[in-house]
Amino acid sequence: MGPRSLASQLAAVLEGATASFTLGLVDADGARTVGCSELAASAWGFAAQCRTDGARPGDVIAIAWRHDAQAIAAWAGAVLGGFVPTFVPPEDPDLQQRLGTAVRLTVGPGTPPWPTAASGRPVPAPEVAIVQRTSGTTGVHRTIALSHARVLAQTDALASALALDPRHDRIASCLPLHHDMGLVSTVLLPLLHGVPCIHVDPALWRADAPEWLRVLSSTAATLTWLPPAALARMTRLPFGGDTDLSALRQVVCGGEVVTDSVLREFVAHFAATGLRAEAVGTGWGMAENVAAVTHSPPGRAPSRLRVHAASFAPGHAVGTAPLDHDVDVLTLVAAGPPIHGTEVRIGADGGHGEDVVGELHVRGICQADPDVWSATGDVGLVHAGEVFVCGRLAELLHVDGRWILPHEAEQAAASVDGVRPGRVAAIGDGQGGFVVLFEREPGHEVGVAPVADAVERRVHRRPQVVCVAADSLPRNTAGKSCRSRCIAP
Repeated sequence: MGPRSLASQLAAVLEGATASFTLGLVDADGARTVGCSELAASAWGFAAQCRTDGARPGDVIAIAWRHDAQAIAAWAGAVLGGFVPTFVPPEDPDLQQRLGTAVRLTVGPGTPPWPTAASGRPVPAPEVAIVQRTSGTTGVHRTIALSHARVLAQTDALASALALDPRHDRIASCLPLHHDMGLVSTVLLPLLHGVPCIHVDPALWRADAPEWLRVLSSTAATLTWLPPAALARMTRLPFGGDTDLSALRQVVCGGEVVTDSVLREFVAHFAATGLRAEAVGTGWGMAENVAAVTHSPPGRAPSRLRVHAASFAPGHAVGTAPLDHDVDVLTLVAAGPPIHGTEVRIGADGGHGEDVVGELHVRGICQADPDVWSATGDVGLVHAGEVFVCGRLAELLHVDGRWILPHEAEQAAASVDGVRPGRVAAIGDGQGGFVVLFEREPGHEVGVAPVADAVERRVHRRPQVVCVAADSLPRNTAGKSCRSRCIAP
């Protein structure tokens, strides 16, 4: 028997899955369900259509749908047919320029329907299994070619970290398909392990966040992935007395730095729905590692580490703060231990000890070269075998001899009534100080002084504060803040 391939594993799931394996889709037009046999027939039909259209094994197929059964079927069909699928945002005006000339076909809204087909023999794409894009949070989007071995190592390790059970688990997601967290958690993981998955169009989430709560409740979802900004937004949402989140065994919070206050507020807000504190977990990932690098164990709340804020500095060990000390304390949240086959250390040579702040480096079987330690650009520390991620190294603020984590300043600003959640950016001013930019909630008036006061109380340095126009702060296509593209006034 030859080496495992993405195509052969996907075919085995589609041909052997039980009738309970389904894909649910929810958008502005309503909800519908696609069964395993329907998905398989459409996928095999797409593979045949690609061959008819002249595609050859190894050709890249760009899929430019948002959330639709056709998008999932096209992705699966490209894999089965030996092609290389990549999800892309349909609204990207520079799509072809970004993808280059390697793309053989681009399919999306307006693509003629293809006929269904009977199951055939899966054809593994040579060498490259799929292509994905980086998020573009700290620079331009880059495409990353992933081998079969890397993709399968990631999904196997993540399934193990989650203790995934296809008989009982149901995944629900409102993440875009064209980013690593959405791709792995809502496409690769459910399709390769036969786990039912409900996709909610991200456009619907942005327009009608309460609908997302109704989906989580009505489907008794057990697993979902959300960035911290989404958790913060949900804590401001009302919910009905029939909302039931007790089935959730893990809400995986990642994609940005996860803070203690966001987790606590989220758990407290939804405690009446049956959501358990230990059901809110954390993870850290990067597209260069396929997706996840670390993952907190399900069944327990993420570990916390209380440190003296003044002791946080690159190259130095943090000083832990006693429980009875609450003045100028940072509460760091663990992103969990590394997933199977992945290692994390501080510094290029790994010479830094436990609790020392520095750049995180990663190596392992999900990397392009499993023997090379790769710099991540993220700053953090390792404590008791778990990784604490504190942000991007280049985005740390150094003001009057003190190191400030931008998200701490941003969360303080966002706590002021009328400041729009997730629409705050803390950046250096180029002169040794820092600036906090924020957007207002529609219909609210917010003075800059209360925002500056809130930030100063949190980080012990006073910023310049500027209220900017609605939707003017740069964000990537997953909705994350792009501080590196903000300009200080």
